[in-house]
Amino acid sequence: MDHSDRETSVGGKGEEQETRERILAAASQLMAQKGYKGATTRKISELAGVNEVTIFRHFKNKDAILEELLKGIMNVRQQLEDSLHGDFSELKDMLLRYARAYYEMLVERKEIMMICMIEADNHPEVMKLISSLPMTAVEVLCNKLQAFQDEGHLPRKDACVAALMFVSTCFYAFMAKYRANLELEFTEDQLFEDASEVLINGIMGKMNSHR
Repeated sequence: MDHSDRETSVGGKGEEQETRERILAAASQLMAQKGYKGATTRKISELAGVNEVTIFRHFKNKDAILEELLKGIMNVRQQLEDSLHGDFSELKDMLLRYARAYYEMLVERKEIMMICMIEADNHPEVMKLISSLPMTAVEVLCNKLQAFQDEGHLPRKDACVAALMFVSTCFYAFMAKYRANLELEFTEDQLFEDASEVLINGIMGKMNSHR
């Protein structure tokens, strides 16, 4: 199947970028449907509407395609920070919004994340990229909690430890449902509520004890 007409219609950097994005979109779709091994470069080329040679002109191999996909889907810092914008009358309101935003990001990326976890033994760099998502979530929340401390709304306790525990709870719920296929005894919203209460009680304990 010759797709050369589609590839050379305009030429230039804009066309090259558009072709690259089509390849990535096709690879993401196929990997989600058929797994990493099932998403062959031939099938990717067919779905993207390019020939196989074009794929290798843009990417060294299929591993490079996977790494590029991960770089894109793991770039979540701005989206997480945006979820914390606004005035929050209660710390719990902020935590609930953040938990839901983070969890939704995980769900949106679940197919490619599951594939990468399966392939992690063969591609250690892939697991490193996946790990960057929860660690970015921890860092963003830690920065927000520290800002609350600087403003005098929270006592000086280790905000990063609190953020790590909170984000880990959300990640556990995601993994239990989508990786282990476990039926949890509570809803996600109940979990977010309880995790928020635990964080608040822990970080506010010292302040409340002096009232």
